[in-house]
Amino acid sequence: MINRLLLQARYLIVIAVLGLLAASIAFYLMGAHLVVDQLDEAFWGEFKNITGFELQILQAIDMFLVGTGCLALGIGMFSLFVKELPLPEPVRVRSFHEVKSMFANFLILSLAVSFLENLGHLEETVKTNHSNGSEILYAGAGVALVTGALLAFKYFGAERHGTH
Repeated sequence: MINRLLLQARYLIVIAVLGLLAASIAFYLMGAHLVVDQLDEAFWGEFKNITGFELQILQAIDMFLVGTGCLALGIGMFSLFVKELPLPEPVRVRSFHEVKSMFANFLILSLAVSFLENLGHLEETVKTNHSNGSEILYAGAGVALVTGALLAFKYFGAERHGTH
């Protein structure tokens, strides 16, 4: 009785997969909207600010990366818990650690893009807050610390699971 219940409970993961799929679609649409707005401005508008253009495109890239991370996480969880999907070898998932590791990769990329966005706002931040720009140093140190922790998780977690 309990075995059958637990076997059926694995289908609860579909709720998370559908949520991740919806989030992925939303991130793709928001990223595409930013790109279309910037292209419209560049080709048919009064294009005045290259820095603003770069920042908007970086934000779009960040949204595409997060959307791809959500999609990959959802596909990996479905494939792992419900039914294995015929995926290409680079995105095939064989363990829960691989799902978490894949998500960590997307998180690291997103952190890097977010840091670049902050770097683009540095001049404005210095003027507005009357600071010396040390905020970007602290933000960079935070990104480096989190990235190091995620890489350590991937490296040491892989050793324990024999996927190193």
